[in-house]
Order: sequence, then C-alpha cells, then structure tokens
Amino acid sequence: MNVYNARRQSVALGAELGRGGEAVVYKLAVQPALLAKIYYGAPREGYEDKLAWMQANPPDDPTRAQGHSSIAWPNDLLYTPAGQLAGYVMVNVQNAVPLLLVFNPRSRAKTLPSFNRRYLHRAARNLAAALGALHASNYIVGDLNESNVMVTPSALITLIDADSFQVQRRVGSKPILHPCPVGKPEYTPPELQGKTFAEVPRQPEHDRFGLAVLIFQLLMEGNHPFRAQWLGSGDAPPVEDRIRDGAWPYAYKPILPLAPPRGGPGLNVLHPALAKLVRQCFMDGHTDPRARPLPEEWEEALNTAEDALVACDLGHLYSNHLNRCPDCQALADAQRAARPASSTFAQPMPGRTTGNTQPMSKTARPAGPSSASSPARTISWPGGPRLRSLSWAALAAALRPPPVVTQATITCRHCSRVNSADEIYCQNCAHRLGASRVCPHCGHGIPANAHFCPRCGRPV
Repeated sequence: MNVYNARRQSVALGAELGRGGEAVVYKLAVQPALLAKIYYGAPREGYEDKLAWMQANPPDDPTRAQGHSSIAWPNDLLYTPAGQLAGYVMVNVQNAVPLLLVFNPRSRAKTLPSFNRRYLHRAARNLAAALGALHASNYIVGDLNESNVMVTPSALITLIDADSFQVQRRVGSKPILHPCPVGKPEYTPPELQGKTFAEVPRQPEHDRFGLAVLIFQLLMEGNHPFRAQWLGSGDAPPVEDRIRDGAWPYAYKPILPLAPPRGGPGLNVLHPALAKLVRQCFMDGHTDPRARPLPEEWEEALNTAEDALVACDLGHLYSNHLNRCPDCQALADAQRAARPASSTFAQPMPGRTTGNTQPMSKTARPAGPSSASSPARTISWPGGPRLRSLSWAALAAALRPPPVVTQATITCRHCSRVNSADEIYCQNCAHRLGASRVCPHCGHGIPANAHFCPRCGRPV
C-alpha cells in the first residue's frame, strides 16, 4: 500500500506487526523506531481533524527526559494517493509487553522474570503519571483497559491507541468534542454501565475508575476488584452488574452475598495509603464519582508504598506494615493443607539441603511456620547440635549463609546515573545496568562481584 505524509513524501511500510478491529500496524521500512497505524478503509468521521489537533497539541510526557514515550502520540498523518486519511505515525515501543501479561504471576515469571513487587509499584506509578499528564492537557482516555497499556522490563509504560482518546478541540471560540466511541465493561464506572459510549462525554473521574482497577490488578495478582466468591443462591451477577450496583466484595458489609475471591490476597497486603485510595474509589466513588482519587494521589501513595517494601528471608517483597510475609504465609498454608494428617515422614527445610540425608524424627520436626508467640522448641539434627528456635523461618534464616558485602552503587554506562547496587535497570534512562545480574531464586538484582544474593542470601 502506498501512503504519503502531509508533505506528500512517500512513506514506505515495513513488516506487519498486528491487526485490530479498525486498523493494521506496520513498522516503517526505513525508520524501525516508528510505526504506522493504517485503517482498513475510511476512518471514522472527523478523525482527520481530531488527529491533526492532537498532532499540533501534544501533552507533556512525564518520561520524555528518560528517552521514553509514555503515550504513543500521533506525530504525523498519513494519506492515500487520492488524499484521503489513511492513518498516522507513532512511536515504536521496543521490548514492551501488554499489561495483561504483567498481571498474572505465572505469565509475568515467563515474560518479565525480573519484575518483582517493587517494579509492579513503579509500573502503576508510571501509569498514573501518564494519565495525569493527559488530563492536564484536557484529554480523556475513555477506553482505559489492560490491552492498551504496554510495559517495558524497567516498568516504564506506554498508552497506545491514542486515536480513540476523547479530544475537545476549538474552532475559534467554538468547542468541538470528539468522544471516545469504545470501552470495556470491566473498566467502565458504574454511572456509564450500559450507556452508548459514542454519545457520552467522558469526564476525568471516569478514567480514574479504570486507573484504580488497573492498579488493583497490578498489585493484587491480577484479581479484578469486583471478582468475588458468590455466597448466594443461583448464578452470580456478572462483573458489570456488580460494578453498576457497587457490590464490592472487600467492603465491610457488601450489599450482595459475596466475599473476596478464595485464594487471592487480602486487601491488607496493600500499604495503608493504597488501601485507603482503593476504598475511596470503589466505596465513596460509587455514589460520588468526584471522590475517586486523582492520578497525582496514586503517584504519591505508590511512592510511599514502594519505600515501605521490605524483603523476607526468602526474598519476597512485602509492605513493612505487615507482621509477616504474606507470600510465605500463603506457601505455608498450602503446604499445611497438602500435608497428610497422619504423615510419619519428616519435612525438609524449605530452600536448603545438607550433606546428611537422614530424616528428622517426627517428634522433633517443627509443624511449620509459627508466630513469634509460639513456645520455643528444641530441634535435634542428626549428627548436629541441638538448636533452640522460636520459629521455623528463624531457624532457616540462622542456617542460611550470610550474604557477602558488595559495592553499594552501580553507575549507568549510558547516562552516568549512580544507582543502588540492587537495581536491575537505571532509574534515570531505564537501560539495563551492565554490572547487574538477576538472582534465579528471588529475581533481585545482584552486583557482578557477588557470590550470594544480597536480598535472599542464596548462592548464585
């Protein structure tokens, strides 16, 4: 297909990258850092004026200084030989994956193995910053969902499908609105459920609902905030009906017979500053949409929550307001549920092997992780000394080799930013730090000269 830019210069299309409902995305043959979105036929009415306005009035990009585009903004329009709008040119975000693959812990482990809880907080913060920049320039996403957000391994994000954003342009003193014509019910606020999107002017508080859903999914292992156990009779109402009715399962007294999903994390795993904003959005915001938190409020709370992350003995990150690691608690609960009640076999210490393979006696074996208030117990190791321990986790920590002391910082080769030694990506330019490796056990960054992970203490 032959296409031309506004200066009537031919633009050569390269390899096709993907197809959507309205368009095909190609690389540019001579500029692989750019993409072309080409519509199947004539675009929606008014798109040329809308895209021309967007090209002339871009928002401030919060990650421009890092050489990254948080929004795949139209930067040139493309036309057919007959002069009809064919599509537009946008940035090609390299090595990015859809947000959907980051939600689920299993797909995340395969796709972004170094993406720990700290990076989940950063991706959420960067998403909030991008949305705040759009709102500051009077743009509304409208169709904010998991498929139009891309994430890089360094937790930078890019909003795509900008041509569907709601745009209000002015011709003289007359405002002209180009509404967002699409949306997904799972990310649509209660007041818009069942409405025809092309006929409804979107407001910033509508985007704020979708932002809260995405942040919740990022930090709660992919669980949608309105996913629930149904405790009533008959079939459970669909998610969009629960959103419309405000049937939030984490409420103190849900309005329907439901509860948070079985096996999912509780709301308490979130830092209190984040839990407060979640309640503010899905409880207060149900009756008063303006009560939904601003993107800037999410940014501040996410920064606070990231600073509060600590690591357990096994390298899991969790908020320091908790008494113990929720990942270790979930693992212990699963092991306890799977253990036969009449088992006569000793259980090996998690994450540690020794040269002596004799089983520990049943009477001496600890029953599993216990709280600090559990009575001290004496454990006899075959061929070894008698040790007293308050908990199984404490004993494991005592026997684990101490981590080596490593350099405190790593300087980025690209921008000279001095980073903490446990960072995997530069926190200024997002390039991978060449002197850093990834622990195969906990995913933490490891300085090149370390023989043990400084986070979990295991040999690498």
